[in-house]
Amino acid sequence: MKIIVSFCISLLLSSASFANEIAIVEPSTDALDQFLDEDINFKSLDSLSDVLDTDDQKYKKYIPKEFIRKTPQTPTKLYAVLMKQSPIYEVNGEKVLKNKEKLFVSAREVFYGGKWSYIYNKKNEIKYKTLTKNLAFIEEVIKIRSTIPGNKIYPKKSRYHIVDRTIPVEFHLLYRSETTDFKSLNTLASSKLEAAKSNSISLKGYFNSLLPIDFGMAFDYQSGKAESDSESIIWKAISIGPTIKYDFFKTTNFNFNTQFAVKKSLSFNASSELGDAQLSSLAWIAGIEGVYKTNYGNLSLGFESSFIKTSIKGELQGQSSFSNEKESMNQNAFTVGYQYTWML
Repeated sequence: MKIIVSFCISLLLSSASFANEIAIVEPSTDALDQFLDEDINFKSLDSLSDVLDTDDQKYKKYIPKEFIRKTPQTPTKLYAVLMKQSPIYEVNGEKVLKNKEKLFVSAREVFYGGKWSYIYNKKNEIKYKTLTKNLAFIEEVIKIRSTIPGNKIYPKKSRYHIVDRTIPVEFHLLYRSETTDFKSLNTLASSKLEAAKSNSISLKGYFNSLLPIDFGMAFDYQSGKAESDSESIIWKAISIGPTIKYDFFKTTNFNFNTQFAVKKSLSFNASSELGDAQLSSLAWIAGIEGVYKTNYGNLSLGFESSFIKTSIKGELQGQSSFSNEKESMNQNAFTVGYQYTWML
């Protein structure tokens, strides 16, 4: 009996010491812990699901609103590029088309900054619509492009319509070797003179206009001598007059031209053993010239033929008055020259 009583007392003492060692845990208020403590049923599952969905709302991704332009280019109809493979929807139909390549179209947005845009057909009617992002409006780019139609054919303009503010002036310096049938000089000789030889220095200036003919002026200084078996006559003359030139053949290095001039003598004095005389002359000159082009100017070689009217304007010393009737004569000359063009 004593043994039984002592065993019970020891058992009670050990139970008390074990209870002191165990931590007391308060009931949890968490929904999941409460759910686990309870018996599983469908209502509990539904309530737990609602709680979890509410908590997940805090971590959902924020989706920003679609950006709306504050200064849109449309709804004014504008020129645009429709991107390749863009879906196009009929406005009054159900067809959906896709363009294989980029297209230039006339389009406008349905609303300012809208998602959709209308596309016009050739009759300037709204026929299709597409997403605005499929369009690239190029109205500002078009303003800087050429306004000349690319498919229009214009007649070729001739060089006569060209406007050049510079004035090209072509200067010629010529040496002329001449042979003249100078009948008027026979008055100063006791015997008849058949021919006379002379040399001339000629200055010419041409304005290279847009016309095929160039106009200019010529200035000549001539010195000559006529001889017979017993006597000689010397003369000097200065003449001036207008001239024209026409280039009838042109290559890269060569030009061929023909010239015509009319020259009036300003001074024409002749002297011989018999005395001195003043003459007047009017010459019509035609010539042809070949020109070789170089980097330092042009070299020329030509031939001229002249028809001259002359008359004497005075009296010989020791002789009575003589007739000043005009006489005709011919003159032929070979020319060598240098040409240069200045831009004024």
